[in-house]
Formats: sequence, C-alpha cells, structure tokens
Amino acid sequence: MEKYDTVIVGAGPAGLRAARVLSEAGRDTLVLEKNRTIGQTICAGGLTVRDMDFVPKNIVDAEFNYMLLHTAKGSYDVDLGSHPVFTVDREKLGQWMAKEAQKAGTEIRTASRVGAVNGDHIIANDEKIGFDHIVGADGSNSIVRRSLDISVDKTVIGIQYISKTLRNDLEVYVDDFKNVLKYGWIFPHRGFTSIGVGGRTRKGALMRRSLDELCDKLSIEKTRFEAARINIDYKGFVFEDRFLAGDAAGIASGLTGEGIYQAILSGEEVAKVILDKDYTCPGIKHLLKIKNRQESILRIFGMNRYIPHIVFNNAVPFLLKKRSLCRMINDKYNLV
Repeated sequence: MEKYDTVIVGAGPAGLRAARVLSEAGRDTLVLEKNRTIGQTICAGGLTVRDMDFVPKNIVDAEFNYMLLHTAKGSYDVDLGSHPVFTVDREKLGQWMAKEAQKAGTEIRTASRVGAVNGDHIIANDEKIGFDHIVGADGSNSIVRRSLDISVDKTVIGIQYISKTLRNDLEVYVDDFKNVLKYGWIFPHRGFTSIGVGGRTRKGALMRRSLDELCDKLSIEKTRFEAARINIDYKGFVFEDRFLAGDAAGIASGLTGEGIYQAILSGEEVAKVILDKDYTCPGIKHLLKIKNRQESILRIFGMNRYIPHIVFNNAVPFLLKKRSLCRMINDKYNLV
C-alpha cells in the first residue's frame, strides 16, 4: 500500500493551497481530484482585494473600481475605492495553483475518485492509499466530511449562465426577486460573462425563472446553465488527523456567496496546523468572526420577508450617500 504524510481530497483552491504549503515544508503530499481537468467547477469567479494576496494579477480577467448596484427603487454607481473587485476564470486559477503546488513537490492525480475514507487509508479508483493526515477539500458534498458523520444543514443555492454575450460593467442586483432570492450578479470575464442569482431557498424552479427573465430583459444569451448548492454550515475543521477546508468545512459566506478567499485561507491554515499542532489559526478565527457577523444579518432578514426589501430599497440608497459609513460597514462585514 502506498502511503503519504498527507492526502488531500479535492484540487480546488483550498486543497491546492494546503498542498503547496505542506510541500514547501517538505511534507510528502498527494492531491486526488475526481475530474480530469483541474479548475472545472461551478463558480462565478469573483475575487476581492483580499484574494490578491494569493492570486497573481496576470491571470485575472478584469478589474473593477466601481459597480452598478440595482434595487427596485433604482440603479446606483458605486465607487469601490480601495476595494476593487476582480474576475478570474476558475479553470485558469486552478491550473496556476496546481502548477505552483507541483513546483513545491506535490503529486497530483486527476480522474481519481475517492470512494471510501477509512481509519488510516482511503480507497481511490479501487486502490488503497495510506495517510498520516487527510484533508477534505472536496466541496460541499465532501466524502471526508461524511466520513466524520458531520451533517450539512445550511446551504445556499447559486445558479448561473456562462454566456457568450460580453458585458463591460460589474453589476449586482439586490431585491427579493419574487420573494425567492436576495442577490444577483453580472461578472464580465475575458471572452464570456457570468450572470447568476443566489440565495437560501427551496424554490429552485422559481429562481431559474427569475434568472431567465433577467437574461431576456438584458438580451443576454443563455449559453450554458450551471447550478450548485454551497455548504455554509461550519462545524469545525480539525478532527484529530482529519481536516476540512473550503466548502467542505462550510466556511463560505452565506450572505455574499464569496468562497474563493475563504477556501485559499482555510487551506493554508489547515496546512499550518498539520505542520504545527500548537498553531492557533488566527486566519480561521478572523474568517469565522466575519462569517458570524454576516449570518446575524441573514437571521434578521429571515425574521420577516419584508425586511430585506426595506433594507435594499430604502437603507442601501441612503447608505451610499455616506461614504465613511459605507467603509465602516464594509470593514465590519466584508461585503466586498
């Protein structure tokens, strides 16, 4: 039986960042990815300025210093100031992160599906592989998380079209969208556009209809449809010799849907814990502080269906006139 110091399940941003940090420290690290191509995942590809500590600008598709914010009461130009938003092709990001991990010494196997996680080994493509540590970086439907018997009780749904119709502006929609969702986006990329909607709802068909109507209204071609359920149910990330990172840990934002930064940072933090069991994880602690603040907003929104409508259509236009207050709120809640 082959054996590695650390086996990482999933070659997304969390798994690849963890692999790079571990390999740079000299640890024998294997990454197993179920898909044949790294980076083929459902994602709008939005990055904030926080991500740029980890992502080189030369792989970014576009940078936006302002956005168009649409509410039921009107549209607003929002100056993002020192918090620009970027877009990146997820496959391009994945390929770059994989190369960096491999340069550090990581072994990556694609088309390698993990079927079971046992006490000291996994079964991948009917092959037994041993480990001292295992990292579940395998997304919202994580087999590593299931092996720990940790349920997923809170999720958000994101649906999008990858469209051939090119757009120039970063646009965000906030409204109740027929009481189904709270957030919509148009993210321009190099050669395509992501247009999507997301929120906590069980009314997937109505959400799809809302997205179709938005595309038709804006004459955006519905080229390729994608949908994903995102785990936001964080219940820990260290379980003796087993670890969870990124969406497997449920660390994504339920308020904004942001997940790439959380994935990369949590992957790095997991690697540091493996290298030093006394590491105190300041990065994860900060992420969780912000996540808890954001979820307090979601709880308020959930009290009454009219609350988000009032906030989006009355409070938001007022706040946009108060730049210092907007900065303070963004610093507290990490909205962009």
